[in-house]
Amino acid sequence: MHNYYIENEGITLGFSLRNMYAFHAFFSLQLCIIFTLLSNNEKIGPQLGFIYLASFVVKIVAFCAIFYNPVITAKNLSNIQVISLLIPMVTFLILEVYFIIKILNKTHSPK
Repeated sequence: MHNYYIENEGITLGFSLRNMYAFHAFFSLQLCIIFTLLSNNEKIGPQLGFIYLASFVVKIVAFCAIFYNPVITAKNLSNIQVISLLIPMVTFLILEVYFIIKILNKTHSPK
């Protein structure tokens, strides 16, 4: 829907919106898979919350490294460009946190 709106309005972003969504989807999916696997480990299980915080920093660094030229070096981003950067990030952050909370609650629930 987001890309459809941008294309219909004839807005030029200067970066690929599909690549933004692909990056966030891939990273979030990988994170959920890794957390599902790590949640079964008794030694690492209690530390998953802290590991998630560190992974969020890694995600930001990876995003900056991958999208450095089209986003970070841009002089003046318009409001629509900034919003278009934030929508995929917030969307996948909400989904990611939801699934990580589910995994953490499952890990810490009495057996």
